[in-house]
Amino acid sequence: MIDWQAAALAVARANAAYLVKEADSQSAFSALGDTWIGMYQNASHQAVLSADSRGETHLSISGTRASALKILDVFADVSLEPVPVTGGNVTRGVLEGMQQLWEWVLSTVPAGDVVHVAGHSLGASRTHLTPLFLPAGQIGQLHSFEAPKFADAAFYAAYADELANMVCVLNGADLWAAWPWKDFRWQSRPLAGHIWLQGNAGIFTMIPGAQWPGGDDPLDHDVARVQARIEVIAASQSVAAS
Repeated sequence: MIDWQAAALAVARANAAYLVKEADSQSAFSALGDTWIGMYQNASHQAVLSADSRGETHLSISGTRASALKILDVFADVSLEPVPVTGGNVTRGVLEGMQQLWEWVLSTVPAGDVVHVAGHSLGASRTHLTPLFLPAGQIGQLHSFEAPKFADAAFYAAYADELANMVCVLNGADLWAAWPWKDFRWQSRPLAGHIWLQGNAGIFTMIPGAQWPGGDDPLDHDVARVQARIEVIAASQSVAAS
């Protein structure tokens, strides 16, 4: 059962995680009802820690910041060299620097804290890596929005339990979530079912990730479009429940 209200907040946080200036980031997360804790930012990573109204901790990982001219983010997308990790292989671009990011997280939040993680695009793929850095008992809700394919089948099999409840969203005919298009080392997706958003009227289908046909529309990779479509569904679900 999908918690659409949680998904709508998660994608809003993932969208806000792209904001480069700390003041803008603080304002955006405050508008969502969160307390802004801090930002991790370097040439190829950006993430925000926040706490919701219940005091629960959220890590929101930015995707590729191309519009902010963060060129190393693009290099991370195209760096497809396999790197062995416990349980399988992932690409160098998605993994590089994540140890340092998670060291920041774990040095900032209280010891043993449960952390909810969400991200869009490259940030979504980095959300999939959470079990490499966080004990299973501390992994909260995971939300992946339009993740490219940067981990192999062995990785997803090894962490099937830790990732079982991850909400994975694919949108329309998204060109970039289908990346890499022809590198068959990287064609696997998480084993959990995927939400396939189709149009602006709240239409979606639940499918295995491997059955998503991909597409050729770069505009369907826009996180704002994904957010708008999820908010329509969340609003309709709220009405239906009332």
